[in-house]
Amino acid sequence: MQCLYAKLAQAVRRLLQIILSLCAIAVFAGAQQVDIVAKLRLAQSFEQSGAWDRAVTIYESLLESNPQNFVILEGLRRSYMELKQYDKATELVRQQLRGNPTDENLLSILGGLYDLAGRPQTADSIWHVVIKKNPTNTNLYRLIAAQLVDHRQYDKAIEIYVEGREATKNHGLFVEELASLYGALHQYESATREYIKIVRTNPQQATYVQSRLSSFTGREEGRRAALGVIRDEVARNTEEVPLYSILAWLFMEGKQYEAALEQYRIIDRLTKANGSELFQFGQRAAQEHAYLASAKAFREVVDGKAAATIVPFARFGYARAIEELSVENDTMARAPDQRSSRVGRGSTVSETQPTFQGALALYESLIMDHPNTETAMQALFRIGTIRFTRFFDLSGAAAAFDKVRTMPFGSNLMYEAALSLAEVQTARNDLGRTRAEYDRLLKGSPEQFRDRVLFRLAELNYFEARFDSASAVLQGISGNASNDLTNDALQLLYFIQENKAAGQAALTEFALADLMVRQRKYSEAIVRFQSVLTQYPTTALVDDATMRIGELQLLLNRVDDALALFRTVTNDMPASILRDHAQMRIGEIYENRLKNKQKAIEAYEHVLANYPTSLFVEEARKRIRLLRGDSL
Repeated sequence: MQCLYAKLAQAVRRLLQIILSLCAIAVFAGAQQVDIVAKLRLAQSFEQSGAWDRAVTIYESLLESNPQNFVILEGLRRSYMELKQYDKATELVRQQLRGNPTDENLLSILGGLYDLAGRPQTADSIWHVVIKKNPTNTNLYRLIAAQLVDHRQYDKAIEIYVEGREATKNHGLFVEELASLYGALHQYESATREYIKIVRTNPQQATYVQSRLSSFTGREEGRRAALGVIRDEVARNTEEVPLYSILAWLFMEGKQYEAALEQYRIIDRLTKANGSELFQFGQRAAQEHAYLASAKAFREVVDGKAAATIVPFARFGYARAIEELSVENDTMARAPDQRSSRVGRGSTVSETQPTFQGALALYESLIMDHPNTETAMQALFRIGTIRFTRFFDLSGAAAAFDKVRTMPFGSNLMYEAALSLAEVQTARNDLGRTRAEYDRLLKGSPEQFRDRVLFRLAELNYFEARFDSASAVLQGISGNASNDLTNDALQLLYFIQENKAAGQAALTEFALADLMVRQRKYSEAIVRFQSVLTQYPTTALVDDATMRIGELQLLLNRVDDALALFRTVTNDMPASILRDHAQMRIGEIYENRLKNKQKAIEAYEHVLANYPTSLFVEEARKRIRLLRGDSL
């Protein structure tokens, strides 16, 4: 028995020794593995920092104990290539090929190394050995083309892809690859032909193709090349709607909206859309401020066989376009050769009426034909806006806005109308009703309107010389960096704080003058601003008042007086922070009012020379280029 116990004990001891030995080996191997990983990361960090020679040293030491490690081999090859040690990189790949002599990836890499080393014939021979193994295997062509693309040999990459098409008898292969390469070589026609193959195979990909074409149609030569190809395709395939869509898009990219409208007429007819395609074009054209084309599209919808559900919206779109064309003084709104036209039941509208009268008549007709609808609500709001901003008809504007805000559609337009109504009350100098309107809006309007109402309320406090109240409100708005009103709030806050300390009386006079400007009492405002200059000549408000008077003189078409005032700021107020702005205004007057190109250029050059850190520098430089006819 004792002998048995002794044997068991001995066996246990041997087992423990074996376990301990295995543990020691595992610990040693683990330590080795940790060391390898640490060195590998160090080598990769040297790669990232461009210290290729140091990366090589580490990779070479790692390779000695890990000759088959793919990560180490690849890292060492990359480093050799960056150091242009192509012979060493080639030998490394050849060593890998000894274990797998038919590896297509390694062979393609080997060919690439010979190509980099200036031995293109050897590279071509190796690559064609790879291809000949299976000429119909598309992945082989991609492997080799990828090497050529990495070496920026785009022409050769194209040849490989074309060779692959011929070998496989499939000319739909490698479309995106070839299109991208042709684009990189500025061969825009060839690139477009490739992309069109995608549409011919799958018409639903038209939008995707547009996005790919946009990589070069931003250049005029690229757009023209694409336009020529698409036109030819359309001529050969006159029923293919996706091609017309791309053609229309190209015209719009080039601001050729009339040509784009013609394509949408065809699209609408081919798809039997009954005006819906034209309607969508009208909306897009309006978004891009192409109001003439937009008006034509909407008009054709109204005069055509469009569904009754979209006609009111098309009529509103047409009226909006006419309104905007009136702003631009476009011929469609005012030209004497435009004929009167019927729009809606029993209403005749003539675009030859004085500016904005045609738009007003269109809106009024729309309200009559579609009463108590959201479209009528929008039309009524536009009437109020025109009457207020264009005619300064305060009674007419107030009536329109007041009606809009009481309409039962829960639209944000009711809050916009309430804000506009408060502005009308300000213009009427009924500041008590203005404040009451803002107070109502603060209690009941959505959050998105709150800051706008608060800013208007701060302005009202400023007009009434409640400067502390105005500052408190503005500080709340300016604390929100994501708010669109933040800059305006900061500017007004800074203006109040800067000038309040210099004198409450002067700032009060200035604020009252600003209120008169808001009320379009321009002559009275000029008198008030001049009072600031004469009564408070030592305050910081002098340059601001001079600038304000200059702007008002321009509004009253007294151009010479305005120029003299802006020159006073630039020449006689060396401490003013408005000198660059005044100089910029001088240039704009010469450019836009006096049409004196040379004087305008000189004025803008003065901005560049004397105010190099001004916020107006880039705009001045742009204006100079435009006036000289330089390409932007």
